[in-house]
Amino acid sequence: MPNQLYHHIVKLVPAFEKEVEKVLPYFKKQSFPKNHILINEGNAVDEFYFVLKGCLHIYFTDESGNKNTIHFAIENWWVTEYNAFLGAPAAHFNIAALEETEVLVIKKEKFEQLLFDFPFMAIYFNKIHIRAYGAALQKQKTYAVTSKKDFHYYFCTHYPDLVKRFPDDVFASYIGISIEELDVLNKNLRS
Repeated sequence: MPNQLYHHIVKLVPAFEKEVEKVLPYFKKQSFPKNHILINEGNAVDEFYFVLKGCLHIYFTDESGNKNTIHFAIENWWVTEYNAFLGAPAAHFNIAALEETEVLVIKKEKFEQLLFDFPFMAIYFNKIHIRAYGAALQKQKTYAVTSKKDFHYYFCTHYPDLVKRFPDDVFASYIGISIEELDVLNKNLRS
């Protein structure tokens, strides 16, 4: 499975292909069952995950106790609670497995050592985070100028295989609607 990470790194920083093998020992493979919470709101965070298999979702719990999904991470995506990983005292978000999930994990201390030992990895992570930031901005724009109905349609037609992986309550929270409203939108989409 580390081959997945190897290929991902080489794809973004091909000039360092010969060095990439040396970075793989910094990571440890872990598996999590469906519904396992990898990161809890309020806890310190010292792990960064590369998804090999499965689907994670990032969410927060509001004052009413409702889970509000803000992001997903699937195969070949990186995820952590970034503010807490970078030094904030506690996580503001939860990260949980929506399916059985396998990841490569790197601890913060090893991550910092990795960047020191292999500076080309900073280029790799910079490219990862620039892409992620661009996608987040696009999502914000789409969400701001699009009705919930149109956002649902857009997501279902552009990412149908991904939508199939989400439980209805998680997808509804991502769109910002109730499960009942999601049922209506799903019925309208099929007709």
